[in-house]
Amino acid sequence: MPMATDNVALQVACGAVVLAVLFAARFRRAGDLIKHIPGPPSRSWLFGNLLELILEVPYGVFEFEWQKTYGPLYRTKGCFGENRLMISDPETLKHILSHPGTYMKSPQQQLVNLTGLGQGSLLYVEGDAHRRIRAVMNPAFSAASIRALSPTLRKAAREVSEIWETLCDAQAPGAAFDIYPSLHDTTLQAVGEGVVGYNFQADKDFAARYHNLVIIAADRSKTSILTDGVLPYIPKPVMRALMRFPPPALVKLLEFKSAIGALAKTLIQDKTDALELGVEPEKDLISVLVGANAQSTSKMTFSEIQDQFGTITVAGEDTTANTVAWSLYELAKNPELQEKLRAELNEAGPDESVDYDRLPILNALLKEILRLYSTVPQTERVAAKDSVLPLSAPITTPAGKVITEIPVKKGQHLVIAISSYHRLTSVWGDDAEEFRPERWLDGTAAASGASIGPYSNLLAFLGGSRTCIGWRFSLAEMQIIVAELVRKFAFALPEGGAVVHRTFAITLVPMAAGGTGPGLPLRVTRLR
Repeated sequence: MPMATDNVALQVACGAVVLAVLFAARFRRAGDLIKHIPGPPSRSWLFGNLLELILEVPYGVFEFEWQKTYGPLYRTKGCFGENRLMISDPETLKHILSHPGTYMKSPQQQLVNLTGLGQGSLLYVEGDAHRRIRAVMNPAFSAASIRALSPTLRKAAREVSEIWETLCDAQAPGAAFDIYPSLHDTTLQAVGEGVVGYNFQADKDFAARYHNLVIIAADRSKTSILTDGVLPYIPKPVMRALMRFPPPALVKLLEFKSAIGALAKTLIQDKTDALELGVEPEKDLISVLVGANAQSTSKMTFSEIQDQFGTITVAGEDTTANTVAWSLYELAKNPELQEKLRAELNEAGPDESVDYDRLPILNALLKEILRLYSTVPQTERVAAKDSVLPLSAPITTPAGKVITEIPVKKGQHLVIAISSYHRLTSVWGDDAEEFRPERWLDGTAAASGASIGPYSNLLAFLGGSRTCIGWRFSLAEMQIIVAELVRKFAFALPEGGAVVHRTFAITLVPMAAGGTGPGLPLRVTRLR
């Protein structure tokens, strides 16, 4: 009998969702202010342009052509005929990122952040709470704190190189193997030991939960797109009813939150006790955070510190591993660049004495990878109130009207098109779609003056008050891992070449042609 009651409740809730979606979609279209902005035609009322924007392989086939046709701001369709704005215009992006209270994270993003990371997560909190928590966390992510972690990051890099040495010794010289899984193991270890002071890889149960979460979160399907499109229309009472029957992906998210929450509780208490006893603190960033919080006038609560464990792990592991993977892929395609980088690294001397920020070829490589292989290709915002978007240049509508700014209504969906911005010829030059690290050495990349983001005019770490707090940690991790691996190994494409596609799975992941999941086979030869 209870099961029958549950089924009836589920059917009623689903019916309410359908009605809410249809009513809200029609209401939104009636008050739409952007329907006359030029943009591509929609193939489907149900999916709009989202299948081309999200599921097309390689990623960007349609998006980058649309930018050439319609410019750096154009209209696309979301689910149920919703009009969206696709934005790579530098002036518009700076405005959006500078007004986080007006252009807020989408309900879909916030539901995932709240469910999986907690209400104290830096990725979830808004307004005064965000400013307070970020102010307390800033010392833990300062340049000095990151420099102190260099031995920890070198240890993680050396462990993966030892694993690859063993693999190389066990197979024919220059044989190809998939480097992707072990890179993710390495960055998970680096984040675990460097940020929270815990070896995630040694905890097999936790590592398995995390990797399962990454696989499910990167679901690329029509169902996931449709679910994402429905969420903003669901009334809160209906959402509470649906939460009684969480789908498998949400169950995995809740399991991860529970596992890392229990771990965080123990580790924070241990670090707090050590601080009170006057024990010399560890170098990991959570230890620094606990110390900074004890001295701060704007305190974080115990649960808020606890919620940062999952936040930093999820935000810092996947993106960094993918950037390293794409770096090695491009080096395999460009043997001359690989040799120049190896010579620079060998000339720099022992790892312990290297200032990685002073290695021009290494940093040119990483900047160009962050530009051309944007780790997060796009992200979303929703207007929290009626507002006006500025433009770098006027837009002419199909009716011939010239627009110099765009009024948007509360609830308008905006897409920050990071990958598209990184391909703007007005910013990066006529060769913006080419992989050319030399642009960072000859000064052409610095000539654009768009001034977006905390690092080299790139949007890889976003910008404004919601700039990725861990960007220095991520950069140091990439520098050290790439340097270690290029010193020890030579990289080449598999025999006969290899077709590797950019694939959008929340982050930009490599996928070999014909593959069913992320992977990057390369020929790896041990040098010493």
